[in-house]
Amino acid sequence: MPHSSTHTLCIGGVSMLFLLWLVTSAQAGPQVGDTEVFLSGGTEHDGAQFSVLDIELIPKPGVEESSFAVDLTLDHLLTPHFGLELDAVYAPRLGESFEAAVTTATAGLIYHVNPSDNGVLYLVAGGGAAWFQAADRGVNNDATGTGMAAIGVKIYLSHRIVLRIDFRYFYAPSPFVDQNLLRRSTIGVGMRF
Repeated sequence: MPHSSTHTLCIGGVSMLFLLWLVTSAQAGPQVGDTEVFLSGGTEHDGAQFSVLDIELIPKPGVEESSFAVDLTLDHLLTPHFGLELDAVYAPRLGESFEAAVTTATAGLIYHVNPSDNGVLYLVAGGGAAWFQAADRGVNNDATGTGMAAIGVKIYLSHRIVLRIDFRYFYAPSPFVDQNLLRRSTIGVGMRF
């Protein structure tokens, strides 16, 4: 997908979610004992570029490698502010320039900044593992431990339906990752139980 198309898609998605948030009557935010399951899609990039909504704030030199990512996340809330998160993502490296497909599995602690609102800002920190499946059959695959940090927004549209925008950074020391960093941007929908 061309870089400008990615920007348009991300900005359009965020704008749509913001408008939905404005026109939706306030729903109860995260509640003690809730479990939220999210299915999301987005993009994953390697390298030390810092961006918000795929707009480069600090560019990185070299060739940008990116891929579509599919994300499954489970949050269990211990208090309205704090919860535990399990996250698994698969990002196939499509095309000739991508070195490896990436699978990550992490566990973390989630913190909801403003749990009483229907638009809830959250932070996540944790760690886990990353697996790289080389595109070139002559290259060995790799597995490594990874640290993860995330920021995002959950928008509670009803008692059961939650939209989520999520930005994650992973430290993954691997020869497949430029400067040992992966970044991921996803938008998804979830169910609350």
